[in-house]
Amino acid sequence: MNFKELKKLFCKVSCLNLCSFWIMLSFILYSLPIFSQDRIIMDSLAKQLHVQAEKKSKLSVYLQTSKGIYETGEDLWFKGYVLDAKSLNPSSLDNTLYLQLETENNNQVVLQEKYQIKKGFVNGHIYIHDSLQAGNYRLMAYTSHSFNNGIKEFHALRKLKIAERISEKSKEDIFFKKDTVIKKDSIHFSLFPEGGHLVTGILSTVGFKAVNSKGLPKDVFGTLYENDKPILTFKSIHAGMGSFMFIPNINSNYHFRLNDSLFQEKIEFPKIKSTGKAIQLIENTKDTLSFKVSQSPSLKKEIIYLRVQIRGVVYSIAKATLDKQITVKIPIKEFPQGIAEITLFNQNLMPVAERLVYVKQDQKLYIKTILDKKRYFTKQKASLKLKVLDQNNVPVVAHLGLSVYDQIYKNQEDCKTIESHFQLSTQLKGNLYNPSYYFNKKNEDRKQALNFLMLTQGWRCYVWNEQNLRNQKKVDSLYIKDHIKGELIYGKKGKNTIQQSMVGVFNPKKEDKKNLMMLDSLNNFYLTKDYLKMGKSLYIKHYGRDRDRIKIIIEEPFKAINKIKATKKHYYPFTNNTKKIIYNKSYFNTHDPITLNEVELKVKKKHVFRDKYLGKLDSLAKLEMNTDYVCKLDNYLNCLFHPKNKKNSKKPIEGGLYQELVVLKNGTWVKATHPGDFEEATFYNNPYLPRYHVPELTEDFLMKKYHLIRTDGYCSEKEFYNPIYDNETIDDSFPDYRNTLFWKSDIITNEKGEANIEFYTSDINTKFIGMIEGVSGNGLLGTNSFHFYVAKQNE
Repeated sequence: MNFKELKKLFCKVSCLNLCSFWIMLSFILYSLPIFSQDRIIMDSLAKQLHVQAEKKSKLSVYLQTSKGIYETGEDLWFKGYVLDAKSLNPSSLDNTLYLQLETENNNQVVLQEKYQIKKGFVNGHIYIHDSLQAGNYRLMAYTSHSFNNGIKEFHALRKLKIAERISEKSKEDIFFKKDTVIKKDSIHFSLFPEGGHLVTGILSTVGFKAVNSKGLPKDVFGTLYENDKPILTFKSIHAGMGSFMFIPNINSNYHFRLNDSLFQEKIEFPKIKSTGKAIQLIENTKDTLSFKVSQSPSLKKEIIYLRVQIRGVVYSIAKATLDKQITVKIPIKEFPQGIAEITLFNQNLMPVAERLVYVKQDQKLYIKTILDKKRYFTKQKASLKLKVLDQNNVPVVAHLGLSVYDQIYKNQEDCKTIESHFQLSTQLKGNLYNPSYYFNKKNEDRKQALNFLMLTQGWRCYVWNEQNLRNQKKVDSLYIKDHIKGELIYGKKGKNTIQQSMVGVFNPKKEDKKNLMMLDSLNNFYLTKDYLKMGKSLYIKHYGRDRDRIKIIIEEPFKAINKIKATKKHYYPFTNNTKKIIYNKSYFNTHDPITLNEVELKVKKKHVFRDKYLGKLDSLAKLEMNTDYVCKLDNYLNCLFHPKNKKNSKKPIEGGLYQELVVLKNGTWVKATHPGDFEEATFYNNPYLPRYHVPELTEDFLMKKYHLIRTDGYCSEKEFYNPIYDNETIDDSFPDYRNTLFWKSDIITNEKGEANIEFYTSDINTKFIGMIEGVSGNGLLGTNSFHFYVAKQNE
């Protein structure tokens, strides 16, 4: 078998092994037959990474919201993407998404709910209650296989802003103002030798990064000195990052100086190794990665290996013989888009250099949006055509989420997209500066800028790095479950105790449709997705006797979530946005609601059961426990002349007005209480007798009496309201002040990659923007935006 045939064979093998995620995918670049020893070595290099990668969370979650800024009293619509952490394919591994809304300043949870995941996607909705304070919030999502205690970083969140009201005056200045300029600031300057270190006598690339005291990029210009003599100048190219090349000499002294009046300190140079190996990226195309591998002349010729892995999956292992230097080319045609970690191993299989390279940047979803107009009138129909293609202009079936809203509700501080989240934020440690820049095709230097990020962020910040994975805790069991666990506990067990074998679960709105859950040998039961999707409010009922003193205990997943998340640090991308939101409360625009002066209302507090089912139990219990009666003959309460029996008495009704049998004692009419009062008794309609009242019963009492416990199931899906104004039967004279014109989280393109959308504008005349994101079945990600204007017809 010649080398060409061998390479073709391994290309086929790589496609098959990609699904297994740990069997090595390899392109052998060294033109010698593959011996069994080579196979053992390469399998070992692949497997040792795979074993460590199993510690990483299996799933990754991203939240897309209908907009970035909300007013109290509004609906918040969101879409959850639950993808395989390695392949980025939609995953059906988890069925339950746990969601929390919490304040950013004190981490106070103000809302928490459960939602059903359907084939990797969640369509959700929450209401922004009027009681919420204006400020910054975090919408956070957790699933069983994406959230564990072994990983310290947390990325599955979306930052939001909530305001009481946004006014027309706010729109005029986009309700932003510039911060005061810092006159004096510090600079933190870092150097990153390519491969991890410098070796004397070997031409090397050195990346650098400069930030200020706030961690924001700082453009710099400086000089490198060798033995106090300038040898080269350098300047940052993007976001304070750049690089230069030179040949280090271990016998020389190096330092930097920045041409900045605020920073005159000497910057020391990294340590230079006397001998060693170095790796340098030469070429990064859509089909090939080329590296130059060099070693010190004093080192002997030896076999080296280059392992390429992306998100914990080994896609290639190259073998070569290194004397002084060699160029290694790695075919990447079958690689997915993402951060590739290239690790150089010596003949003893020890890692000696590593480099991050972003590959296949153009391998993504290209979402084209075609509006029938660029300018619409109020309450006019808009038609939008979506066309989704891959990098080869082939139509793609994709799952998309689309929102169209007033531009004023865009959070200018939020630079997170589905691409930057899955491809960068969850792959590199720390907060990233404006990662969406690298995926915007309008930025012509995005590929060069992304290479600087890979060079300066450093391989140690790659979360899938083998050493980083090794340092993580092994997750032996899941800390939060995909189901809700319950248990029956017997307070008193004896020989007459009847052991229960099942419990019932039902939605109080559909009480007649009870489902039974079998208990295991430990008296446990499990609310799986089939039970949780029965409704938002669920009741669990046991069928034991009162004397058995049975308690039902339900595990609360959010308790485990709160405990684990306290150990994690939130990471979220940021931008150099020097504008701050100002919420104006005094200016009214044409669609502001009418407000009244503050009015204080005082009412007598009365306990009301908010749950209708509990209200029903409350009434039922009162009837069962009430010993009072009313005689059917004369409608007297507890009539002493007509003793209580089924024939001549009935139960009193709460709120009813009844007469009493009373006697006159000491000039006062009082209730007759014993037969001795009969002689002086008279029937009297007491005008001061209050309406009949049964004492209040607590929720705990009712739940215990009827052997119940309550828990939450999945929130039901709600449909976004889309009015239609071209129907003659529709009255369009009523004001329509919708600032979110359209939201749909489950747009699926056809085999031609197309989808057609229609929606109607509101009475708001302004600029609207549309944001669309999505994923294909094979892990391609994409995002796009568009805008249009709405005006009144007489303008």
